[in-house]
Amino acid sequence: MAVSYTSSGASSSFTLQCADVTDLENTGLNDLTGTTTVIYSLDLDNAANGALTYFKLYDNKTPTYGTDDPSLMIQVAASTRQVWTVAIGLTLSSGISIMACTVDGPEAGSSPGSSFNCALVMT
Repeated sequence: MAVSYTSSGASSSFTLQCADVTDLENTGLNDLTGTTTVIYSLDLDNAANGALTYFKLYDNKTPTYGTDDPSLMIQVAASTRQVWTVAIGLTLSSGISIMACTVDGPEAGSSPGSSFNCALVMT
């Protein structure tokens, strides 16, 4: 799993950044931003997988994967890519953690069979 960040570079109170995450798994990625975050776009890429994958987002810096309920869960069909836009933004005040797995609900399930990649545009 790898994360890279890019910024809009604009010097204003509304500077956007993008977190590109490659090969997200069921072990999750804790505390992605280290602060309160507002998400405006999610790009969920399951094109490399032949199986359904669930993207789970937590308003928590250190959730217990497999036990804690996600704040948001999106089902991504096999061999597809979905882009979600949140016009008013989705505010996560306790931190942001993410994971991808093969079961819905709080369970951690198995990791996707191949790379599940995602990009989050946020402030």
